[in-house]
Amino acid sequence: MSNDIAVRADQHLAVPTGTEPATAQLVQWAQAAHAAHSLAEGICNTAVAPQAYRGKPAEAAAAILAGAEVGLSPIASLRAFDNIQGTPAPKAITLRAIAQGLGHEVRIDESSQVIAVVSGRRKGDTEWQTSTWTIERAQQMGLTGKAQWKQQPAAMLVARATAEVCRWIASDAIMGMPYTAEEIRDQGTTVEARPAPRLVSAADFIETPALEQPADVVTVDVVLEEIAAADTQTRLDEIKAVCKDNGIKDQAVLDAWLARSQQLVEAA
Repeated sequence: MSNDIAVRADQHLAVPTGTEPATAQLVQWAQAAHAAHSLAEGICNTAVAPQAYRGKPAEAAAAILAGAEVGLSPIASLRAFDNIQGTPAPKAITLRAIAQGLGHEVRIDESSQVIAVVSGRRKGDTEWQTSTWTIERAQQMGLTGKAQWKQQPAAMLVARATAEVCRWIASDAIMGMPYTAEEIRDQGTTVEARPAPRLVSAADFIETPALEQPADVVTVDVVLEEIAAADTQTRLDEIKAVCKDNGIKDQAVLDAWLARSQQLVEAA
């Protein structure tokens, strides 16, 4: 079965690969974020952009960056990631395309209104992993009353089984994407229900004016603890300022800050 989404080997954005020095990664990520936003501003007011991203360059930039990290071109990224409350979420077919593009195998063994059986195996493996989703399983989870399940039960069963298999066989390939757009919608969330996320780059850590420094934040370990405990974006910004004042530019700190910031956005 062919995929609607093609994975490109020549990425349009120079996103960090994880092999560069930490400082180089920060600079490269900031450059990629700037380029993604510039592209998004040019695309979002045209018919090329999916409706969910029209007039929303910040959300589109986030989708472009997410797609670039797994080998998708900017336009393919906007098609491959749905805009769920301002956050890009991959479709199940996106996970399958990424896995297959890297040589892993994913096949649909059975599909009907009541059952979907999807199998997959990593490149070089001989053993298949199989996910079976039935309408009874969906009913037990309280999913079948939702609109998308009433309208397209077969497609939703395949989407669930596909996402499950791809996480089993290619979690490294899909960059730890925890949930697909179909799964997120099953939880009852709606598109664009919260404010658009603020793009964060390395410049946030090295260029913004410092706020008042909490006395207890002085080392990387303590900073990581403070980030984990932060319950507002304002507190995260204070920690960011402290990092600047103390010359802390550790990659683990940036990753933790970005992750906690996203958690607070999702919880809003």
